[in-house]
Amino acid sequence: MKTNFTLPLYILTLCLTFNSIYLHTASAQEPQIIGGYLLDGKDSFEELEAAVLTESKSKVKNLGGKGMKLPGGSIFMTPESVGKEIGSIVKTKHQFLVKAISFTVEENRMEGCKANLRIYRMESDDSLVNIVTIPIYQDIPKATEETVFSIAPEESIILQPGEYYISFCLSEISREIMDKWAEAETWSEEERFDKYRQDRIFFPLYLKSSYTRERPDQPLTRWGVNIGLTIYGTRGSI
Repeated sequence: MKTNFTLPLYILTLCLTFNSIYLHTASAQEPQIIGGYLLDGKDSFEELEAAVLTESKSKVKNLGGKGMKLPGGSIFMTPESVGKEIGSIVKTKHQFLVKAISFTVEENRMEGCKANLRIYRMESDDSLVNIVTIPIYQDIPKATEETVFSIAPEESIILQPGEYYISFCLSEISREIMDKWAEAETWSEEERFDKYRQDRIFFPLYLKSSYTRERPDQPLTRWGVNIGLTIYGTRGSI
């Protein structure tokens, strides 16, 4: 038996800073601030050793999970989010051959958007090692319709048993928009609100923890929601 219930509209903004999350409900007067905690870690880069992977007969599966999608909820980013990362920590007990990384954009109001998808191995000291040698980029065209992106890496990426941080970074937007937002500190509250409405990209909101950081040299901050970034692949052995 199904029970009907109504949820308020939630909009989670990732635009001002990754040090705080502003959770708005349709009836709220002021945003609530949801804090997180820090994980110490430094970013480094490692060239992968060559390996030959023999795929098993197992089907393609996703590593980890998105969590429950919040009806009517959205996460959005603005030009102030460029260069910042949001993603999930996943674990594998076996070798895992990455086939694709997937995410959904509900609407994009900005020209020239490009995403950079990253995979880091988490070390015992919580440092992060970048295991992608050929950057994974995806252009995100301006659109009012929902679009699902599934990007296959140009190289064979084999995850050894362990934990990994899979992240989405809004790496580029159009120069025209960047130039406009260079004057953001001079805007009034009304002007800023108007620009937020014009220049942003929307993602679905899922109720499962994600991890964010302002720059690769900063530690991760844990949040209670995510954008549904998913990594697909197959189990294999050398």
